[in-house]
Amino acid sequence: MKNFSRDKFNKLLKQYKALSVERLELENEILRSYESLTVDSAETITSVSAIEKFKTITSLRERLKTVNQVLQKTDRKIMKLFKEN
Repeated sequence: MKNFSRDKFNKLLKQYKALSVERLELENEILRSYESLTVDSAETITSVSAIEKFKTITSLRERLKTVNQVLQKTDRKIMKLFKEN
């Protein structure tokens, strides 16, 4: 087995953990935003607050998409470390 870079692995692992936590937090925030949209008989889905919540959800989903992409790249880097050794 070739020389395995523990420092590089530890750095990637730390990054992977942080991204995983961020992904979970974003997913929870999206869920909370959807739950806050429960429609009462007096409020319509086109109200200003509902539109703002949809904008927030859209923004959170974009951030989640970016986090998932970086998470996948980090995962590939970790796997590459093992394949090279």
